[in-house]
Amino acid sequence: MKKTIIPAALLFGAVTMVSVAALADTCSTGCNIQTKKPSAKKGEFDYTLSCIKDSSGDELIAKVTAATDAAAKALGIKQC
Repeated sequence: MKKTIIPAALLFGAVTMVSVAALADTCSTGCNIQTKKPSAKKGEFDYTLSCIKDSSGDELIAKVTAATDAAAKALGIKQC
């Protein structure tokens, strides 16, 4: 019985650690627009965004194309 419980507990602990690390690697503070230029696509803009990763504090530069500032920021967060 003990032979089954110990590996199961170790597996559960490993899965929990990976899940927490994956959730922590986000940009919950949002992204700031650095540049906004008209895009080749009609009615849209090319954005350069600066996002900060929560887990490391590293800056991520995201380049997206969107119709609005809010949509661009949402796309930037997804790239984080």
